Amino acid sequence: MNLVKNPKCIYKKIDEIGVILEPESGKFIELNSTALEIWNLLDEMGDLDLIKISLLKKYENEEALNDDITEFINNALVASIILKT
Repeated sequence: MNLVKNPKCIYKKIDEIGVILEPESGKFIELNSTALEIWNLLDEMGDLDLIKISLLKKYENEEALNDDITEFINNALVASIILKT
């Protein structure tokens, strides 16, 4: 699945978390460390499978990581902070 950041969103990193404003809904979304890594990898890769492969090189618990990735992607799509291409 190919994904891109919604160009309308405003992103700011604060300490070890990220905060995104989705201006059309006015919602703020807070990114934990895993979600922040996915967000950053979207610029480099844009492909969900490549993002998973990259993160699996860093983390040992594949099942938990896949759950985290799926949860973030689903929530981000619903919140319109990322878009399918």
